[in-house]
Amino acid sequence: MVMRKNMSNEAYHFEPAISSSDVKTVSSKSLAHWKGQERKESVAFDLGTAVHAHLLEPEKSLVRCGPETRRGKEWKQAKEDADKAGAVLLPEAEYKQSIDMAQSVLQHSVAHHLLTHSDLIAEASFFVTDPDLDLPLKTRPDGLLVKQGIAIDIKTCVDASPKGFDRSLRNFGYDLQSSFYLHCLNLEGLRIKQFMFICVEKEKPYAVCVHEMSEMYLRHAHNRMMETLYTIKHATDNEEYDTGWDEINTIHLPDWMNASGAF
Repeated sequence: MVMRKNMSNEAYHFEPAISSSDVKTVSSKSLAHWKGQERKESVAFDLGTAVHAHLLEPEKSLVRCGPETRRGKEWKQAKEDADKAGAVLLPEAEYKQSIDMAQSVLQHSVAHHLLTHSDLIAEASFFVTDPDLDLPLKTRPDGLLVKQGIAIDIKTCVDASPKGFDRSLRNFGYDLQSSFYLHCLNLEGLRIKQFMFICVEKEKPYAVCVHEMSEMYLRHAHNRMMETLYTIKHATDNEEYDTGWDEINTIHLPDWMNASGAF
């Protein structure tokens, strides 16, 4: 196993290994979508990146406050300077929002305990090889408490409630993400058994909830994740990256429409 503690996020993404995002793409879409995807940056992710930086690496000053809007020469120059420094630049209102969200997280007793623990390893990159599949894998957990056997992931979301995040877990493949992280970390003997999601809402009052998956849910997610890795292995060995869709798809009348008595 290779662990790199001071690797930039950009450098990590350019490393040629299978990531949790790859697994989620193949599972939710297809091999074709995974193979043909392009990495895109979006301002929609800037707020989440800033909250992560405030909570995990506050000493690095990775978040900068820019002008009021993302328009004009002043923003352009500030953005160029921030990019060179490896920092994220936010308009004034969003910068304050990111600070308020981070402070809300730290007011949550469990989240505070996890994120301020003296043993916390933040933003470390791990590179391993699955011995059964001979596939290079990589993972970058937001936080890691090795002695306690806990991996941590921070999510900025619309709904952090138990019911709301339960839906997000399935809709966005967070269950596959967590099982992939645990698989990579356990391959080399790091006995990580718990995966904790620290979720904070993007709107006031910036409500926070910490979630973990049950053992049964983790086992189910692990099986799905491994099935996806086998699919990726078969595709790479045979250089076959299709959608798996039928040439012609027949769309059938949904049962609920048929039951309405319209026909």
